[in-house]
Amino acid sequence: MKIIFTNIAFLLFLSNLLHANTTDTTNSNVTDFESLLNDVSSIATKKSINVDYLPSVVTVIDAQTFLDAGIQNISQALDMLPGFQVQVSPMGYTITTVRGFKNPNAYFADKTLILIDGVPINNDVTGTASFYLDFPMHLVKKIEVLRGPASTMYGGGAYYGAVNIITKMGSSQKNNQIYVGGGSYGAITAGTNLFTTENGWNIFADGYAYSNNKALPLPGYGGDTDETTKDYSVGFKASKDGWEFLTRLKHETSGNYYSFEGELNPLSDRPENHTNIYFLSQLSNKTSFNDYELETKINYSHRNENVNANIASVTNSSSYAGTRLNGFYSIENIGEDNYGFESTLTLPPIASNDILIGVGVTYDVVSQDDYFSSVENAIVQSGNMSTLKSDSSFRYNQVNEPAYWLDPTATTILPSGISRTNVYGYAQDLISLTNTIDLILGLRFDNMSDVGNELSKRIGFVYRANDKTTLKLLYGSAYRAPTLTEKYALGHINLRMGDPDLKPEECNTYEAAMVYVPDFYNKFTLNFYYTVLHNAIDLEELSYTPYGYTQYPDRTSKGVEFEYFYKTSIKHNFYFNLSYTKTDYITPLDTHNSNQDKNLEAPDPSIVESMPDISPFMAKTLYIYKPTTAFSFGTAWRYFSQTTAPRTVWVVSDGADTPVKAANIFDETLTYHISPTSTLQITVKNIFNERVMQPAYYYYVNGGIQREGRNYLVSFVQNF
Repeated sequence: MKIIFTNIAFLLFLSNLLHANTTDTTNSNVTDFESLLNDVSSIATKKSINVDYLPSVVTVIDAQTFLDAGIQNISQALDMLPGFQVQVSPMGYTITTVRGFKNPNAYFADKTLILIDGVPINNDVTGTASFYLDFPMHLVKKIEVLRGPASTMYGGGAYYGAVNIITKMGSSQKNNQIYVGGGSYGAITAGTNLFTTENGWNIFADGYAYSNNKALPLPGYGGDTDETTKDYSVGFKASKDGWEFLTRLKHETSGNYYSFEGELNPLSDRPENHTNIYFLSQLSNKTSFNDYELETKINYSHRNENVNANIASVTNSSSYAGTRLNGFYSIENIGEDNYGFESTLTLPPIASNDILIGVGVTYDVVSQDDYFSSVENAIVQSGNMSTLKSDSSFRYNQVNEPAYWLDPTATTILPSGISRTNVYGYAQDLISLTNTIDLILGLRFDNMSDVGNELSKRIGFVYRANDKTTLKLLYGSAYRAPTLTEKYALGHINLRMGDPDLKPEECNTYEAAMVYVPDFYNKFTLNFYYTVLHNAIDLEELSYTPYGYTQYPDRTSKGVEFEYFYKTSIKHNFYFNLSYTKTDYITPLDTHNSNQDKNLEAPDPSIVESMPDISPFMAKTLYIYKPTTAFSFGTAWRYFSQTTAPRTVWVVSDGADTPVKAANIFDETLTYHISPTSTLQITVKNIFNERVMQPAYYYYVNGGIQREGRNYLVSFVQNF
């Protein structure tokens, strides 16, 4: 803790020194005004408003600034924001935790909506868009990040927040650019942005390719990770006279990192990797008539996920149906199609009211579903179903429980014919009560074919006390419908069965925020929040907890977030934030389970504990220094306090050592502008080779598992 306060003190001293010695303040205010325009956002209200006046807590990320500090992709950018903590699951999926809220074991379902160029990354099967978070910053113009509920605008996915990735193509940036790069772990990347016109059409395209052969040694696991990745994406947009067509394809294949259940490549003759394919297209039209503005969107997306995983220990010393198996392996291949229509009408101002209303419908259907398990196949082939009943490790057909394996012959993850239709409508009124006070009222109604009705509410006051100070009081409710997997999944060995009685998760968030802008160069923001979460969907595997997905008791999160921005026209760009969160978590007892392990003491359900695996205190900084127009030096710093540990650790006997220790991580970047159109950049990540740890699967390894040490990246950008 002494180190963190020393770093903060130094950074605050540095910012004061920069302000005192600014040499470029004689530049005209035109440049500064243009920089303020970059902070205009529409993520909170679907109307472009300066971010300081938005009735929400929003941070706008300028992609070039983050690139100059060595931030390479979306997940790294989010990890630099207050209240955000980005981790990696055992299978390599990105876990984005906002304000301490995560489902420790059911981590596949995101709590934050991800949009790319305003198009939601739909996914109702598992509910995750983590495969999009490695999208490169070289193709991004800016990122709008809303912390807090946003269901009144975006529906169930915008539960803890919303992230809109605005690409250069999506923002209609008319430039041509190529970039190439490489670095540690055999990383090679290349990408481009292209623009042209044809018969009055503005035509944009972008694309990138990335590959590596990454492997990290993991003491305690007996081997190296398999993080080999091949990833590419192509995008296209055409626009003319209010019409716009946008389409994008992303394809990624990656190794299973530190593997299913923490066993590194246990079966050398069986593949271990996962592939995500995502395709989206959207046709939209904007038109105006009699001061009314109408925007209509029709979109389609397809997601396919293929997972190959294996575990040696499941069958290392067991014989099933008279057949000894050399380990367990499974193949999951599931796809879904998503269709959407939305129409939004903005009314002309009525007195002091700025009203927006919208209606829409989405239809999500499972289009492909195949599952294979070597163990299940052997048992079914033998015809000896009693094997499962005699093996309690598979929890077969427990009384009143969502069992693992009710249908031994099932070769799918979901029952046939699973789909979901959602019909919704929303309204928003931004009211100027006085010249200094704005009131926002928002309401949304969703009717889901298999879940029922949900009502999302929002109210916010924005008070501009003077030219420098803005105060906000905010309330919002949000929901997240259970994914199709959480609700309907068929039980399989090492896959959890869904519960058709699950209700949507719901939350209510209360916020008080202040924005203080003393001049063009400085801005301070301070935000306090309190959130209550109802009907949390999670799963536990302790013997005294319910099997499969289930609803959990209320969880609460409260905390504070601070941001400081300092920017001059040329030399200095400084961003610093602090956040603290306290999130309560309860593990419920399983009153139906008669096979509880008497050697494990169940926690008192009346006692709450801190959310496990979360750093309560975080501090982060970006600083870009440009001594000349040709050179810039970028520094990125992240501090994460020691994570919390669960009250009961059932794998590691010494539970005192399971938290991940605190970490200070520094990145340094040198950017050299060879010419007005050519740029060379060198980044050293984790320059001091800090021992960066992340939570291990069920705490198999004391203190977590180690991630990257010092590594480097070199890139070259050519504009033409």
